[in-house]
Amino acid sequence: MLEFFAVFWLCRANRRMALDKGRRPGGFIALTIVLWIVFETIGIVAGYIITGGERYPSMFIGLMCAGLGGLIAFLITKLFPQGDYVEPVVKPTYNNYGAPDYTNPNASQVPSNQPAYMYNPNMYQPAPQQPASVPAIRYCRNCGSQNHSTNRFCEFCGESLE
Repeated sequence: MLEFFAVFWLCRANRRMALDKGRRPGGFIALTIVLWIVFETIGIVAGYIITGGERYPSMFIGLMCAGLGGLIAFLITKLFPQGDYVEPVVKPTYNNYGAPDYTNPNASQVPSNQPAYMYNPNMYQPAPQQPASVPAIRYCRNCGSQNHSTNRFCEFCGESLE
């Protein structure tokens, strides 16, 4: 049972390390499990051969070899070059009242930099740009000067613009 906890802990450590290095963690987790099992099997077989078929010493040698496989997987993950992978964040859905929709299985997954109650699903989308309202220009029939469309009389000569 302790062996499963050790493999689980090592897989979590390799996952965190792979994400910190900008790499997808799935391959590193699979590598950890495969190396652990392969090295443990080789160690048990070698232990049976070395000890003449005794069970407990060969199991101990198998666990030591499994630890060596886990160490190799850890070092491969640690020494792998930097990548550009970023783990995607699943945005929660909200009901009509602005609260998280707990009927959705993804509702509890909120970006780690904000509390769930402060998360706004539209905060990463740019605000729609309103077209700049260009004021219409009216020309005076009397003096020809430019006036705003809201003016009823010319600003310069006082003539009615309507």
